[in-house]
Amino acid sequence: MQSSVQQISGNIEISQPVLAVLVKQTYFFDDKGNCVPADNTEPLIDKIAYYEHNDQLLKDDSDLFVFKKYCDVIIKGHARNLENEKKFVATVQIENSELNILVQGNRKAYLNSFGKLTFTEPDPIHEIPLRYDFAYGGKDTEAEKKIQLPNEEIMATMPGHNWYADSPFRYQRNPEGKGFIVELSKAMLEMLELPNLEDPGHPLTPQNIILNDINRWVEMPIPSATDWVNHGWAPRLLYTGLVEFPYSNVRSLKEIKLKWVEPDIYDRKQFNTGFNYRFFNGGHYGLQINSQRSPTDCTLLNMHPSMKRVTIKLPKVWPKIWTDGRKGTLKETQTFLHSIIIFPDENKLHIIWRGTSKALRPYHPHELSSMPYKVEW
Repeated sequence: MQSSVQQISGNIEISQPVLAVLVKQTYFFDDKGNCVPADNTEPLIDKIAYYEHNDQLLKDDSDLFVFKKYCDVIIKGHARNLENEKKFVATVQIENSELNILVQGNRKAYLNSFGKLTFTEPDPIHEIPLRYDFAYGGKDTEAEKKIQLPNEEIMATMPGHNWYADSPFRYQRNPEGKGFIVELSKAMLEMLELPNLEDPGHPLTPQNIILNDINRWVEMPIPSATDWVNHGWAPRLLYTGLVEFPYSNVRSLKEIKLKWVEPDIYDRKQFNTGFNYRFFNGGHYGLQINSQRSPTDCTLLNMHPSMKRVTIKLPKVWPKIWTDGRKGTLKETQTFLHSIIIFPDENKLHIIWRGTSKALRPYHPHELSSMPYKVEW
């Protein structure tokens, strides 16, 4: 079994320097969900990458974080309509977590002959990528035209700058999705696309789609997708401590009720009040699981090319990890789950584990290259 292994250095909470050894192993699973280690494992990802068609959609988050509060579960694939239904639900079940996604084909919003906002029936659909550009979100580009930009001389000094990046008319949980509209206008309705992936418990309707008040964005549906969440989207961005999104009725929000995020995440706080290391978790908040326990399996419903339901029996064997212990010694660590990344189309998954120990100080890459570590299976 050929794993990908790397020792890295950094700080965790309370500014404690640590050494971490990350171990990545690729598996293939059969139709019964049994996992077999691959002969070769893909390298650990050291840089974030975005999709070619959209440089705001995170394709790969870095693996090289010395600490994560939870294990990210990522599904890189498609929702599949194997029974040719008008609409259906795709589901991920792992440990005590379950994420359900309502899936349907393309629809349009329009004003009927009585001037009432209406949705068309969904088009037939075979498959939809489980990415955030197909989930609820987006931007109201017509309302955005009201924003007063700097004069042309100032804009000319920064030709590559996106002057609308911080626009309040962009859905802060997912500005690259579909269906976000603040003000009803004929021009916006004509270009508006409705989401293909939605929260079954909070779908868009003609009655709730128009915000009217930009501050109501926090009350809108949580985007439903299983890919990586951009570092600059809410609520992930809030964990940097560098921004504030004050909201008076925060306890009513679904992500708070489900305990997906901390209860004070949207409370008014003083600027730059501290970095929360949960920022390094980039999975959907309903798919961030306990990193200390080994989930027995992961069930996917309507996410595999040929099987309506597949239950992947996750490996029970975890690696034992030792970091550098100074003066030629090794220090055994507790092993944690770091990430589980599943590719249903390829019957493949990656699992990344992490072992961490305290260090005297952060170390430079050239120092790490000669520092010992150990991994045993």
